Amino acid sequence: MATTAAKKPCGKCSKGGGVTTCDGCQQSFCTKHFVEHRQELSQQMNNISQDHELFRRDMTKEIPKHPFLTRIDTWERESIGKIQATAEAARADLRQLLDRTKNDLKNSVEKMTYELHSCQQSDDFTENDLKRWAEQLKELRKKLDTPSTIFIGNDDDTKSSIRLIRVYDKQHHQQQQQRPFSSMIRPPEQRIHNIKDIKGTVSVINEKFGEIDGKATLSEDNLLVTCCLASILTQPIIYGVNRYSTGKHQIRFRIEKMGDLRLFFGIIRSLENISRSGQAQNNNNSLYGWWDLNEAIVNGKVQTSKYRNIVTTGDELTLIIDCNNKQIQLQHHRTKRLAQLLIDLDKCPFPWKIVIRLQSAGDCIRILQ
Repeated sequence: MATTAAKKPCGKCSKGGGVTTCDGCQQSFCTKHFVEHRQELSQQMNNISQDHELFRRDMTKEIPKHPFLTRIDTWERESIGKIQATAEAARADLRQLLDRTKNDLKNSVEKMTYELHSCQQSDDFTENDLKRWAEQLKELRKKLDTPSTIFIGNDDDTKSSIRLIRVYDKQHHQQQQQRPFSSMIRPPEQRIHNIKDIKGTVSVINEKFGEIDGKATLSEDNLLVTCCLASILTQPIIYGVNRYSTGKHQIRFRIEKMGDLRLFFGIIRSLENISRSGQAQNNNNSLYGWWDLNEAIVNGKVQTSKYRNIVTTGDELTLIIDCNNKQIQLQHHRTKRLAQLLIDLDKCPFPWKIVIRLQSAGDCIRILQ
């Protein structure tokens, strides 16, 4: 007798033998349950078709506002407000800087006018004076047309999600560490070297003599200044080339030759020069320093009146400019004396420049590097 192969039981009833196998689930079904299985699959197909059609209808509807859109709208309104407020502040800063530059130029022009008229009336001028006045006019014209101390750039200090704009004083800005446009290269004469002294780290700047008002000559790469002639109108006033707004710096001088009259060492705001007019004390509010070591000048006015010479030929002095603590010091190395003055920034705002005044023909000062 022939034997029949064993049949797989139905996946539903487990009683009858399976007559067919589903290619999808690989289960065997009897005839009854195979029909039911196909009906179940048909129902699932209908459900998927309905979901598909519903999704298609939803796709045609307007997309609801995403919550991030609300966040973006809020950011836009806040950013526009910040930009408008910052732009207005920048305009105000720019107007203030332009007005300050104009006023400083006005003071310089008035001083030059007085000197021109005086020398012209007394017929006391030479080719050197004419050349110096021409250079001064050229420099004043340059400052009027393109104020070199004004700089505009991105304010990277802001913590907001947008980059705001801000107006800076260029000289002050260039001496700030890691500020906008910090890739701008410092001129060679303003490069800083760090040294250590007993009071900590200070910066020694390669300072040089620059602008001269009066009778004096510069030599040895502008490190040496010599007084040529000294009268009330020609006693030379010499300014440094660097500008100081931050940090602590020292400039060392040696008195190569000195007459009977005292020397002045100090600072003044960068856009101001010492006036020779009769109203000097009112015009030089930003002048700070010392005649010798014993007569201090604060806001352009004498604070002490001890006329006694301490400094003499061969002496070395160090002018210490401490912007962080708003003070200057003058150290006399032979006597180890140290004079100190606190600076009122309302009277003498940053940036500062050094100023030296000679009084006797032949006076000679050297900047030590």
